[in-house]
Parts: sequence; structure tokens; C-alpha cells
Amino acid sequence: MFVTFKDIENHPERQLSAIADVSCDTTNPHNPIPIYTINTTFAKPVVNVEVPEGSKPLSVISIDHLPTMLPRESSESFSAALLESLLALKDRKNSRVWADAEKLFREKVATLPGSI
Repeated sequence: MFVTFKDIENHPERQLSAIADVSCDTTNPHNPIPIYTINTTFAKPVVNVEVPEGSKPLSVISIDHLPTMLPRESSESFSAALLESLLALKDRKNSRVWADAEKLFREKVATLPGSI
């Protein structure tokens, strides 16, 4: 699920007032929540999102090490997301995720200096 500025603008009756993003993918072009650009901290745990005038305020919590505060939940979620890729490892030549990973690995190795 993605949440964008357009989603916020198109729903002035929105009830949502806070989002907690434990992925904190602010530099990832595929960030599922591209409505903020900074990670928050425990000292300043919330960033306010610009919303249309008259709309309910919206805040984001994006502490990049928040999963350490919820270790069981984050481990279970990560494991569930990773399971499909791990099961495809036995057919890694035909699995998109593993083929893409190998291609990227080979591209990066090719950029290394010859002395390494």
C-alpha cells in the first residue's frame, strides 16, 4: 500500500492523523510512504506533513531503528515477507528476486578495482 500527497489531497474528510513508518525508506525511489523526507528521532519523534488548508493535521513517526522496539513483531513480519524468496532459492536461476540480486552483484563486482 502506498500513501502519497495525492491521497491526502483527494481525501479532505480523512480521519487518519498519524502514520508510523518502521521502514523509513526516505531515500528509496519505491518508498511506500513518500509524504516525508526525514527520519525522526526519539528526541523529536514526529514530523508534520503538509496538508491542504482546512484538513486534519497529519504526523509521521519514522524512527529508523523502531523495529528494535518491537523485536517480535518486526521479526515475524520480516520473516513472513522473506519466506517466499527463501523458498525460491532452490530455483534461483529462474526466480526474479535471485536473478536480479545476482545481476546486481555482478555489476557491482565489475566496478571494483582490479587489485581487490
